[in-house]
Amino acid sequence: EAPVEEAPAEEAPAEEAPAEEAPAEEAPAEQAPAEKAPAEEATAEEKTD
Repeated sequence: EAPVEEAPAEEAPAEEAPAEEAPAEEAPAEQAPAEKAPAEEATAEEKTD
């Protein structure tokens, strides 16, 4: 039964995967600033008009 307890121990490293999802959220955060760029282009077009 002792070796059986080693299996549950492997589940702990599995929790590290969800931890990687947090850094993944930083990517979407970069998309927000990207949306500001298109907004500036629209303003530039308005000045041209």
